Amino acid sequence: MSGLLWVAWRGQRAQAAAIAALLVLYGAGVAAERLEPGLAGLTFQLSGFLAGAICLIWGAPLVAREFEAGTHKLAWTQSVSRGRWLLAVVAVAAAGAVAANAVLAGMLGWFLPEVGGEVMAWPYYESHGPVPFGRSLLALALGVALGAATRHTRIAMPLSVLLVGAGQLVARALRARSELPFWPLQWAETAVHLVLAMALVGVAYVVIRARARF
Repeated sequence: MSGLLWVAWRGQRAQAAAIAALLVLYGAGVAAERLEPGLAGLTFQLSGFLAGAICLIWGAPLVAREFEAGTHKLAWTQSVSRGRWLLAVVAVAAAGAVAANAVLAGMLGWFLPEVGGEVMAWPYYESHGPVPFGRSLLALALGVALGAATRHTRIAMPLSVLLVGAGQLVARALRARSELPFWPLQWAETAVHLVLAMALVGVAYVVIRARARF
């Protein structure tokens, strides 16, 4: 990485460290399941919290804290457009979100035995396939958009997590009405997540363009 991406990464190392610490806790949960069969399936059920954590820790403060601290003014006076700046910081955060989900997917797939039962049941469905990746990117984008709109981390953080949880419940309700099999539904749901994520990043850009004043 160089230039703007390097600056974006340096500004997000604390968030990356926090998500890495959370992955360590997931690793402890995986180890506990291997040692205690009575805990089987626990990590699958808890895996959905990763998207909420990415939203809370990484997404919501990403733009809001820049407005709170006034550091966005410095970035935009260094021959960097608002669009390039937003793209850089979101790209670094998105790469971190994808990496975190890949690590968790590896833990679940390599170290835990297969969970019996219905693959469409939410603990299995929401922890396998591309859906966790799409859901985390959507959660990240939601946090970014709310942070840009509110300009306050204390407002954006709880509100974004609440909306992520509500969205997950809505997705489960819609999934229960679908007749698609596992993989087609996985890809369809992931596509919806990605489209919504891109739309929310667009909203963040529009808000920044409209509301940022020097």
